[in-house]
Amino acid sequence: MVLERPGDLNGPAMPPSGVGVIRSLSGAVKAMFLRRWRTFVAVAVTVLIVGIALVMMMPWRYEAVARVKIDPSANAALGRMDGERPDQNIFDTEVNVVKSRDVAIGVVRKLGLADNAELTKGLPEIPGKPTEAQTQKRIDLIASRLLSKISAERDKMTYVVNIGYTAADRMLAAEVANGFAGEYIAYSRGQRTGAASRETSYLDQRLAALNRQAALADARLAQYRAQAGIVGGGSSTVTDQQISPLAGQLATAESEAAAAQARLAVAGSQIRSGGIDAVSAVLDSKVIADLRSQRAQIVQRQGEVLSRYGSRHPESVKITEQLSAIDKQIQDEANRNIGGLRSEASAAAARAGSLRSEMGKLRGQQSSDTRASALAETYQRQADAAHAAYNRLAEQAQTMNGVARSSLTQAQIIESAIPPTAPTSPNRPMLVILTIIAALAAGTVVIGAQEVLAKGLYSIDDLEELGLPVLATIPKLRSAKLSPTTYLVDRPMSAYAEAFRTLRRSIGPAKSVAIVSTLPNEGKTSSALALARICAMAKERVLLIDADLRRAGLIEAAGISPERGLVELLRGEATLADVLLADAVPGLDLIPVARSSFIAEDLFAGDALENLVASQMHLYDRIIIDTPPLLGVADARSAANVAERTVLVVKWGATPENAVRSALNWLVHDGVNVAGAVFSMVEISSEAYGGLYYSRKYANYYNAD
Repeated sequence: MVLERPGDLNGPAMPPSGVGVIRSLSGAVKAMFLRRWRTFVAVAVTVLIVGIALVMMMPWRYEAVARVKIDPSANAALGRMDGERPDQNIFDTEVNVVKSRDVAIGVVRKLGLADNAELTKGLPEIPGKPTEAQTQKRIDLIASRLLSKISAERDKMTYVVNIGYTAADRMLAAEVANGFAGEYIAYSRGQRTGAASRETSYLDQRLAALNRQAALADARLAQYRAQAGIVGGGSSTVTDQQISPLAGQLATAESEAAAAQARLAVAGSQIRSGGIDAVSAVLDSKVIADLRSQRAQIVQRQGEVLSRYGSRHPESVKITEQLSAIDKQIQDEANRNIGGLRSEASAAAARAGSLRSEMGKLRGQQSSDTRASALAETYQRQADAAHAAYNRLAEQAQTMNGVARSSLTQAQIIESAIPPTAPTSPNRPMLVILTIIAALAAGTVVIGAQEVLAKGLYSIDDLEELGLPVLATIPKLRSAKLSPTTYLVDRPMSAYAEAFRTLRRSIGPAKSVAIVSTLPNEGKTSSALALARICAMAKERVLLIDADLRRAGLIEAAGISPERGLVELLRGEATLADVLLADAVPGLDLIPVARSSFIAEDLFAGDALENLVASQMHLYDRIIIDTPPLLGVADARSAANVAERTVLVVKWGATPENAVRSALNWLVHDGVNVAGAVFSMVEISSEAYGGLYYSRKYANYYNAD
């Protein structure tokens, strides 16, 4: 028999749309909750009860908060310039100081918390008088407990730090919060003044050293200036002061020498062109002018004498001699003037040369003095730097000295903690809500994990996709104490009985039916017995053959104790009358297996079982064969070949898909006529059950269930 998938009957299945996928997922989730609602409820309720119990067991806690204002400008060590906005790191630092171990130890000592019942709970008792080391260790442990519950954080962007402490005792909470605030201020003041004192001492030492350096620099500068001849407070030397007037004198001397030389040159040119009388210096001489005037008078007298006495007259000779004497005097005076010009030019040139020589010497000395001035400037800069460093350090030392003497602190308490009137934790309503959410989540996770780890089949579509039509879904009985076979007899109008009536109608008129399963414990034997009893209750003559040699489950299911059974019958060791037993339901006969048999031979491989079935066809309306599991025992395939139709029992949510697929392939390969499958032990709330019974509107229709 070739089984087709339902989709193959009408052509290829269309891919699902987006809405279809969403509906499919929604349906799958819904089906999962319906299948496993008991597990979900059990897990959720357990988590909810435990969570609520834990929440209710939580003790009330009280939080008290002290508010401290921090003024960063009061702390010179922070290095903040006036007008700058304080950095968040400053407040982070102060918060860490608040929560430091030293502050916590100070709080323990100040408040005497070493004997506080809440803080010392769980600490070992110290026998006798404790030593100093034991006392310190105990204080350290209590300080650690304080730090685990203390909180300190900046209030938004303000200068305020909130210091909070949580405790079971509201008075203790306020005391500890105030203790931390006060101890922080005291610790901050001590650290600040101590640091300032140490800084002042260090700065004093540095000031003394810088003072010595500045004095040495001044002495070296003064000594070098004296050696280098540098006058005043700058870099000017004696040579520089001498050069300036000498340069003016040299310029004047050179100008005068040039003028004298020019006058001499002009006189020489005039002598060459017109005689000595043409020289301007001679012409301008008063002496020569007087001599010329005298000569003019003598020349006038000479003319008179010559005209009167003649040239040989003694008077004429005398006048001629006078005239010669005057000319000689004029010539001598003119030569003297020319010589004066020469002397003047020579003296001016000599003076200019002397000044030039002196200027050269000073220029040479000036180049040497320039190097000395540069070194003097270096010494000056070093001295100035030493004085500037000294002045800066002196200002800082003055500031630190003021800080060291000051009793002010950078923090002050603006609001002391008061004992809270209401507990701040735990928030039980919120925790209960979270517990409910956690319970629901835990239940969902558990059933989700079960769904992921489960390998069974849950819906009719799962089986039909394997090519197996579902003939019936057998509901799972709500109580494990109920026997499926007796339950059907006791409550013939129950949903359980109705499921087997549906199976009987689905099988049709087939006279021989084999009930098979893939694995043990899938309800195969109870299903075979229930089907046989339903057929008998429908006035059919029914024969039920137990072919499960290794399990022999019909004995327990039917409540019988046979001495001999199918094994002895097929071996010829007993007759049919010897093994045939009547069931509690009239019209049903049983051929059981007397006891579990583990035999090597295959009793069903020959014609013995087939002949037995064929021989009883005319006596019974229906023959039902209960076979062993297909995947574990080879007898099952041989027994299934004997029947006209075969029904595969699949345990809902337990039988793996691969096992069903393998069993179905084997049956098809052997030519077995597989009528379809039966879902056994199906949850009534599942889709696999409700779908077969039309809808959930009929969930309570079968009152007997």
